[in-house]
Amino acid sequence: MVEDYRIKFHTGRAELTGQYTVNRRGNTKAITKYIERYVTPLGEFLPEIWREEAKEEIKAAGEIELLEQVKEHCRNHCAWLKKENELEDYAISCVCNRSYRAWKDFEYEETIIWM
Repeated sequence: MVEDYRIKFHTGRAELTGQYTVNRRGNTKAITKYIERYVTPLGEFLPEIWREEAKEEIKAAGEIELLEQVKEHCRNHCAWLKKENELEDYAISCVCNRSYRAWKDFEYEETIIWM
């Protein structure tokens, strides 16, 4: 389900790269790199992997048209999103969270299937 890819929170930490540097005193120091992860109900994902898997799930659910409408709405209303990849990530997050349902100026017909 698309809702399983909603982001609960972002985590970031410095992880070891496996390389070391020697400082001027002759001591070795491990080199670290900052890595961000998204925590979802399915587990932890790197941003690139989350983007691809969430997009595949949206396509599988047949909501690609909804994603395009949300992306266009965000393009017009979210001034802080400057780059296209930031816009796409935000739109995917909005579709996964179903937050577009709370927007008063966004209209989308959803069919509710009761089981």
